[in-house]
Amino acid sequence: THVPVFLEAKDREIIGDENNPNFNFLLEGDNLHSLKLLEKTHKGKIDVIYIDPPYNTGNSFIYDDCMVGDEDTFKHSKWLSFMQKRLIYAKKLLKNTGSIFISINDYEAAPLRMLCDEIFGENNFIGQLTWESTTQPINAGKARFSLQKKVESIYCFAKNKSEKPDFLLREREGKLKYPHMGKLGKCRFEIIEKSDAGAYKRDTMKFKILGQFPREGKRWQIGIDTARRLEKENKVEIVDGIVKKAVYPEDELHKRKFDPFWSHLTASAVGTAQSGKEELNKIFNRALGFDTVKPVKLIKELISHFHNEVTVLDFFAGSGTTGQAVLELNSEDDGNRKFILCTNNDSNICSDITYPRIKTIITGKRLDDSGYSKGIPANLKYYKTDFIPKVQDDEDDVLSDNLLSHIKEMVQLEHGIDIDNQKYHMILTDDDADRMEKEWDKYKECKALYISKNVLLTTSQNLLFSSVEINTIPDYYFESELREVGEIW
Repeated sequence: THVPVFLEAKDREIIGDENNPNFNFLLEGDNLHSLKLLEKTHKGKIDVIYIDPPYNTGNSFIYDDCMVGDEDTFKHSKWLSFMQKRLIYAKKLLKNTGSIFISINDYEAAPLRMLCDEIFGENNFIGQLTWESTTQPINAGKARFSLQKKVESIYCFAKNKSEKPDFLLREREGKLKYPHMGKLGKCRFEIIEKSDAGAYKRDTMKFKILGQFPREGKRWQIGIDTARRLEKENKVEIVDGIVKKAVYPEDELHKRKFDPFWSHLTASAVGTAQSGKEELNKIFNRALGFDTVKPVKLIKELISHFHNEVTVLDFFAGSGTTGQAVLELNSEDDGNRKFILCTNNDSNICSDITYPRIKTIITGKRLDDSGYSKGIPANLKYYKTDFIPKVQDDEDDVLSDNLLSHIKEMVQLEHGIDIDNQKYHMILTDDDADRMEKEWDKYKECKALYISKNVLLTTSQNLLFSSVEINTIPDYYFESELREVGEIW
């Protein structure tokens, strides 16, 4: 009976990097509603998804507005239904080259694997990772003499395994060095001449490369076909008057040593649940009582195997570990990763934990104004899910008019920007276009316009606005809802 929409909490906007137009997003509300809206803005656009869903350990998740308890005889079935709806959206949101990581415990591991096989396809299963979540044994009661759990599982699936790029690996320090700068980047220059005396004499190995013959008493070490290929590839250059071959890192992949992406993630490498808890407590300068927090290093390890401009989605964001991991990785390698976090606000977790955590990481200051770190420059928008009745009480009200007031949030989310009426503007009506035309001298900073398809620009307006990027606001934001109520056909 209602249409979910996003409502921006402008007072929670964080501008930590004024020189960067890109924004990250924190979406407060039931993640099923957020995913439904994200399908409109990010279908096929997400590179990496990481989620840490409720583990179904009793009173741990809400299904059909009811808390599912340990005594519920349909708790497995309800949990699977709960997850199925969300994973179907997850698959739609992933790029064809994208991947998803899902943390899970033993209780629902087997059902989840079968569910993921059904949704993503068995052929797209990448592997099962194990994370050493604890190093502290229980030394009391019966648990002391039982089999004690040390690891949790993380399933990894690709949207389309045949299109998924190879994981990026960290290179070990080795003997291969690239101290020079060639036409294509860092390289090593090698001399391709050798003596032309005695048994080494070869007249056929004397020809022009880059317009130069080998020096007196020298001949080339490479044949003419190889020379012409290297010329075409820009991999020979004249350095200090000598023709040399430029050797780039990608030319020696077979010689380079890399650390593998191991399926077992040790506590010493990525931390434990206890270290994740301590990290969170340190950010807030007090104990919060969270015992199942994922450590930042764990999420960083997963994301680090993808290129540094990915968009990362976490729709069970909890305390916001994924957001912190993305920001820290960007700080470490000058990346341009972006994150979208979705979480409900049960016990005020979004407003009182997730948001302050991300704000502290960006600003370097805690809620109490005490210093935490130097801060990591970034920008954040905070949205809340809201609902508009499909059938309006007032006959003069129509659904399209009410939805129009939420188009701005959708445009900002899809493009990762702020419609600030300085660099970015929206034109929703012909009157808006006429006003901008008259006042165009005021908009010297304008970079892009987002224009409703219902606006018909005049010839003069098309000419005037041609100096900036023009984007048409798409129909797909709320087309199906308007069609349902009969406002469009």
